[in-house]
Amino acid sequence: MAEADFLLLMSAGAAFSWACYNVVAHVVLKQHISTLRAIAWGTQGTLSLVLSVFAFSAIGAEQPLTKQNALCSGNSPECYAKTHHNPIRECKQAMDKEATFRHVWQENGAQPVFGAYLWHDEKNKTIQAFGHQASAINSLGMLTPLQYFCVYNANTGDIIAASFE
Repeated sequence: MAEADFLLLMSAGAAFSWACYNVVAHVVLKQHISTLRAIAWGTQGTLSLVLSVFAFSAIGAEQPLTKQNALCSGNSPECYAKTHHNPIRECKQAMDKEATFRHVWQENGAQPVFGAYLWHDEKNKTIQAFGHQASAINSLGMLTPLQYFCVYNANTGDIIAASFE
């Protein structure tokens, strides 16, 4: 549910609660009903408002999950990796240990560390992820772009192999 729809429903609920409160307060002031009955009505109104807020929250929470399922239709390794174990940090650490040269990671929010995902073994749910957000530093201090890969088990997050190319 869109944010604007949720805010509209919340505003309508608040207006309805305010109107109910004014009706109950007016009736109690005119002493047409007992105070105990007014408290019972107020409790029922409050309970219904709280339950409706929870219901609308649940509807709003289900929506992204449905969108995620729609995006994951088919057998995409990228989707499987992102919804299970996607050990980006562990892959980077394994590559850092294995590297025999100086390098830097050039990460930014716009481009992920891994840009491509392929099934390494679909039956065992092992995925090979590729990326190019790193550069080697040569003897003159210049940066040379690097490509790298990481093979891992998407069910457990265990790293099988990780290296620069």
